Amino acid sequence: MKQIDVADLDCIYLSYDEPQKEEFWVKIHNMIPWARRVDGVKGSDAAHKAAADISSTERFILIDGDNLPDEKFFNLTLDFPTQEWE
Repeated sequence: MKQIDVADLDCIYLSYDEPQKEEFWVKIHNMIPWARRVDGVKGSDAAHKAAADISSTERFILIDGDNLPDEKFFNLTLDFPTQEWE
């Protein structure tokens, strides 16, 4: 098993035209100062690829534009079977 602290992963906020996207971005950035943002990329596939492009970690946490995460999530440790990292 490989353990990863969620706080060690990039966190990317993906928004487009959600009514509360700016309000949510401020809250997310205050909660997760290392968070990055992809905004206004047309097409779901292109937007997700843009999120992957700005990530510097092999895996990342994606927050959809109409969601706010629970702060406790960033205190978790995730277990991955070793073969998923080979």
